[in-house]
Amino acid sequence: MNWVILVTLYMGDPFVIPYKTFKYENACVKYVNNVDNASTLAIEVIAAAGFNDPIVDISCVTRRDG
Repeated sequence: MNWVILVTLYMGDPFVIPYKTFKYENACVKYVNNVDNASTLAIEVIAAAGFNDPIVDISCVTRRDG
């Protein structure tokens, strides 16, 4: 089972950050909560959703392979 970062927006469709997967939930949560990764996450959100749609939630969720 892989864990991915799910971004939920106020008005737009939720999306997964495609380049980053984790084997364990705690590794995903640690990555999301690390301030050193904020700019990387921000770039991904801006690329997918632009500047005008506020983020409601960033979560770590499971993704089945196959």
